[in-house]
Amino acid sequence: MTPVYIAESELDAQLVQDLLLGSGITAHVFGPNVAGAIPEVPATGLIRVVVEDSEADLARALIQHLESSPAADDEDAGFLLDSQSL
Repeated sequence: MTPVYIAESELDAQLVQDLLLGSGITAHVFGPNVAGAIPEVPATGLIRVVVEDSEADLARALIQHLESSPAADDEDAGFLLDSQSL
């Protein structure tokens, strides 16, 4: 499992996970309460979106495209601004 996104909120993580799932990439969200439960995903206290190692490059490309896309409306303007892709 490879972390591809660090989120500031569970909502941001969920939106990224939904994007990846919709693109056929299996993605999981690990937060402070779940981190470390799987040995491949170390406990850090952060909310992370992780994918299979073989899908990490494609997942990062999709996330980068999402982050560089103009916001659809004012409600989406703050989405992902405080989070980071890896």
